[in-house]
Amino acid sequence: MTFDRPGFGGSDRREGRTVLDTAADVAALADGLGLDRFGVVGVSAGGGHALGCAVALGDRVSGVAVASMPGPLDEVPGAWDALDWRQRPAADMSREDPRRAARGVERYTQRWLDDPTTFLGGGTPDDRDLLADPGTGGMLRADVGEALRPGAAGMADDLVALWMPWGFRIADVPAGARLWHGAQDIRGEPPFRYLSATLPACTAEVWPDAGHYGVLRHWQEVLTGAL
Repeated sequence: MTFDRPGFGGSDRREGRTVLDTAADVAALADGLGLDRFGVVGVSAGGGHALGCAVALGDRVSGVAVASMPGPLDEVPGAWDALDWRQRPAADMSREDPRRAARGVERYTQRWLDDPTTFLGGGTPDDRDLLADPGTGGMLRADVGEALRPGAAGMADDLVALWMPWGFRIADVPAGARLWHGAQDIRGEPPFRYLSATLPACTAEVWPDAGHYGVLRHWQEVLTGAL
């Protein structure tokens, strides 16, 4: 079971949302489905949202599994300096005026609307192999196309939410999270090191031959980790 975060696909936009706000949406979805307890999974930018659910929803979350995720800018050593020249000004602005920052990011990301697949980039060797595969590559392209169908505002809000304080600290996440990282994903290594050392009683694993999209080769492993 999955859902579109606000501003993506079929979900209405909610300006000014934070990472921790996602927990209320997940709780409402679970209530509507009659689920008392459930596991949560987050991949890439979704990882922080999954951890936020574990913090905010407490005993309702039976397990949390995250892969290829960034960490909070204020916690991961060197994270601010690792932002590229296009991201850093917007990230700085997000701390002063998040809505203005989102408008700037939205203008930049408009280029993805003409060809949403450019968002996927070239990536690592394994990522390129996955994108070239008709099955996984076709799924990723369809996924991005649907996510950006309403426009770029949801993507802008998502990035600004990641740059802002998350509303919790990594050490606040309940014990026992599962964490994965693809060794080819060099940019993801610093947050992985920090998260694996800071998440309480975390079980962390590296996929040696995977990149950022490594979860596509390990879905069953990750889903089982959230049980």
